[in-house]
Amino acid sequence: MIALAERLTRRARRRVFVVLTAGALGLAVPVWVPRLLATLPAFQVAEVRVAGTRYVAPAEITRLARLTTEASVWDDRSEWEARVRAHPMVRDATIRRHGFRALEIVVVEKRPVALVATPELLPVNAEGRLLPIDVADARLDLPVIGGIADVVDDTVRDPAVRELAGVIDRLARADADFASVVSEVSYTEDGSYRFLMLPSADAGVVLLPRERPVRALERVSLALGQVTDPRVVRADARFSGQVVLTRAEGR
Repeated sequence: MIALAERLTRRARRRVFVVLTAGALGLAVPVWVPRLLATLPAFQVAEVRVAGTRYVAPAEITRLARLTTEASVWDDRSEWEARVRAHPMVRDATIRRHGFRALEIVVVEKRPVALVATPELLPVNAEGRLLPIDVADARLDLPVIGGIADVVDDTVRDPAVRELAGVIDRLARADADFASVVSEVSYTEDGSYRFLMLPSADAGVVLLPRERPVRALERVSLALGQVTDPRVVRADARFSGQVVLTRAEGR
């Protein structure tokens, strides 16, 4: 203890004394300890990690945070988080301490769910907002919403198209395998959902009602699972409690 005390500067000893005093007071620890520790060089940020990104480069997230060379892991992180959240691809961001000298920026990105024709194919999220993702570079394998979308200020104006984006998101969260083989989604003449499927799917076309489409999709999955004949051209779940399967001609 004597050797350690000799190595501490007078200023450092004062800081340690105040920290220990604050610790003894109990209730003052949450308020004062982080502020005091933030003044110590030992806690200056030496490394910044980024987690949760797929479409945004980690270096871009770090640049947005704009941490200075004097930043401490004990500093208030709300301003840094607000800067990262300002990115058009970021839904949420949380910065947390990772060890003594590292920070980790945990990002929740806005998720593309479909492509809309403007007439150029562009990705949108579940709310029908265009996302700044290069379709070719990101190699997006997403269903296309039928028709030409009218876009104003990076938002699809047509509520019917926004509804299709939302239902794709709901179905993808309930059944990712189904969403992965949807080629195009549109409306039928009676206003139901029409899903044109990829050749690898168990049915060529799937029709779902606008009310409780997730439950209807569950019925479709069960019905297709009981069919040994792979040549089902249409699975229609618009009828209450049942699914009508149409086979290819000659079957």
